[in-house]
Amino acid sequence: MDSTSMNHEDGLRDDHELHNEETQNLTQESVERGKRKLSEGSGSASDQNKTQRTLPTRSGAWAHYTRLENNRDKCVCNYCQRELTCPTSSCTKNLWNHMQTCKEFKAWEDGQDPTQSQKVIYNEGQLQSAKVSELVFREAVNQMLVIEELPLALVENTTFRHFCNKVNLYKPHSRSTATRDIVKMFVERKSALKQWFLASKQRVSLTTDILVSQVTGASYMVISAHYVDNNWRLKKLIIGFKYVTDHKGKTISNTLLECLPEWGIEKVFCVTVDNATANINALSLE
Repeated sequence: MDSTSMNHEDGLRDDHELHNEETQNLTQESVERGKRKLSEGSGSASDQNKTQRTLPTRSGAWAHYTRLENNRDKCVCNYCQRELTCPTSSCTKNLWNHMQTCKEFKAWEDGQDPTQSQKVIYNEGQLQSAKVSELVFREAVNQMLVIEELPLALVENTTFRHFCNKVNLYKPHSRSTATRDIVKMFVERKSALKQWFLASKQRVSLTTDILVSQVTGASYMVISAHYVDNNWRLKKLIIGFKYVTDHKGKTISNTLLECLPEWGIEKVFCVTVDNATANINALSLE
């Protein structure tokens, strides 16, 4: 083989090696370029995650509201289930204003008595407006007994206790406790009315009569007061249910005069009675 052919083969070999080196360099550059793109893409994704990260709430109002999952610019009141707007760029003033007018929240707030054991009623994770303290429940039961003139033994009735347990209320108190509570309630309201009569100098009209018990034969004198309050509403109030020994005019007069100071009544407009002779004698003695 001559020298010319040998030089030609060496040149081809050098060109082939140079082409392989260039190909390897291009491949390495493309791999590095791809890595840079991946790193840049992952960096942008991390930046997006940082921008989409939910910031913790700092206002105390959020203890009473729940954001909607599909729209974080709206929330729902945990008490009345009303939907309110709450843009993330604005303050929570409208949420605080709603709490001032939400009746369900007020009912829940009134039941927050640290001295009383609380019973919380939840329905699918939401607080119900029926939550009251045990003190309020006990007072409501006593008022029901008085208004409807129910027997005190009702609070110990099996049916009533089953009802309270069924609707997740407190255990009713005993009839002896109900008696003490009702007497205390009467004394407090009587004292308040007495102070009002003394301060307002209210003029009242009286009606009275004597009733005889068919069982014991005892006589009781009932005294009722009628007056018009500051709102021009006619009011009726039983101010006396007194035991009397006889039906004489002097007894009726003394019982009536002793009853008025107990309620702070100083002005009497008229007294209405039936046409019995004892009543005429009683009014003439006053």
